[in-house]
Amino acid sequence: MIVTELLARFADPDIMQSLSISDKLIAGLITTLLGMGITFAALIILQFIISLMDKILNKREKVPTAATSPGLTTIKSPGSKAEHYQDDTELVAVITCVIAMKLKTSVENIVIKNIERLDDRSPAWNRAGIIEQMNSRL
Repeated sequence: MIVTELLARFADPDIMQSLSISDKLIAGLITTLLGMGITFAALIILQFIISLMDKILNKREKVPTAATSPGLTTIKSPGSKAEHYQDDTELVAVITCVIAMKLKTSVENIVIKNIERLDDRSPAWNRAGIIEQMNSRL
């Protein structure tokens, strides 16, 4: 039996009952392979379309180097290598606003003298859990 003839018989429920078990099995396998093949081909085409849209819509700009960045200054001290410092005025403003909101007071009442980054002493499983939870919210 030709494949198209077998699939035509497989589509009709009355004729399908009269088919042998081997014909039913072959027709089922062909139907499965056709369905999976069409799905796989559609996913590949979709992947190419998405990558093409990504290239067209998200043209990447050149990342400024350390010498051309406006908020970055280099200070050289005698006898040591160059150190990079960022302009942290926006960071100080944000931290000040958050503290003022938590304390329910005005920004003028808060004076920040020093900001130091603390080392993260949480265990690796804790950081992984936080990252997983944040990624699941996206």
